[in-house]
Amino acid sequence: MEFKPKKVSYTPLEILEMFAQKNLPENFCIVPFTNLIFNPNGDVGVCRQKGTEHVVGNIKEQSVADIWNSEYLQKWRSEFLSGEVKICSKEIHNDACHLGGENYTLFPHIDLNANQKNPLLKLTANFNGQCNLKCTMCDIWMMQNGLYDEIGFWDQAHRDFFPHIKEIELLSGEPFIQKDTYRLIEEVSGVNPSVWWSFTTNAHWRLNKKIESSLNKINIKNIICSIDSLDPTLYSKIRKEGRLSIVLENIAALKAYEEERKKKGLSALNLTLHFLVMKNNWHELPQIVDYVERAGMRLIVNNCYDPKELSLHSLSNKEELEIALDVLERCEPHHLQRVMRFFMGVAYDLEPVEKAFLLQSIREKQLSHKALD
Repeated sequence: MEFKPKKVSYTPLEILEMFAQKNLPENFCIVPFTNLIFNPNGDVGVCRQKGTEHVVGNIKEQSVADIWNSEYLQKWRSEFLSGEVKICSKEIHNDACHLGGENYTLFPHIDLNANQKNPLLKLTANFNGQCNLKCTMCDIWMMQNGLYDEIGFWDQAHRDFFPHIKEIELLSGEPFIQKDTYRLIEEVSGVNPSVWWSFTTNAHWRLNKKIESSLNKINIKNIICSIDSLDPTLYSKIRKEGRLSIVLENIAALKAYEEERKKKGLSALNLTLHFLVMKNNWHELPQIVDYVERAGMRLIVNNCYDPKELSLHSLSNKEELEIALDVLERCEPHHLQRVMRFFMGVAYDLEPVEKAFLLQSIREKQLSHKALD
């Protein structure tokens, strides 16, 4: 049966309603019931929020089926089914990442059991470390390339799960410069054209007819452009060897291409900007909101946790609170909702009195603007 998600993303309230309908706890997360992440060195993960060091198996040593129903993954699913969450307790409290709206397009299709009878529903392909930038918060560009050709992965995948997969997500290095991306599009679209695709990209490349030709073959759920500064100088320091002008020009080209796609009856690109909050860019949060509103893009804000030297969470509580209050002072009403994940991440680190003060300050700002309206 052809898979077509009703929506690209869901709000936290909509997700909580889904949980209630299935009698699931409010801290349930769909990710271990749907996804595996294949990394350049063969390590297999499940969750982007947990990072590349959180490994559940290795494709060089185990089959996909054995990893999918490994003892550890079954334990992880059992925690979410019972509500007694330990493995992801920090992430859920920090970022409420279990309510990430893009993940729940697969909710009607999941098997709500620790031991999965369903095959893998989502493939997150992080096959290759090849990248055109060397970002300060990333180590993927230092990883190896070509492993998945060497171990015969493609034949196994073509046989065992390409025909059944419902979503594919392409991650780092940079998918749009890697041959693996275009091979994956060719092979999967030939056996399973109903798959929906997501791309996380630095957008530091030029859209051309060759890329458009490949994208025209697939259903696109979203393209997430990681941009961590709108200051050209700071951008080049964060994303080494990068030029912000190339990225902004490419986003404009993608917007124009999206309009062409829609005229042909193809899916939208649902362009999204991802902003990773760090010590050197937190002050840009309001400007980032203004940019996505002008550009007609969605926004995902996450706080950086690793490497620690870049993270606000390595600062003292006093310093973190001062930064959060500074951001709050810079924010207009339309900024607040879009950057709330930043505030909640900071609030998790604070002592109860400090946390209460920050949340009350946010509430007062919201109420004062409502009063002016």
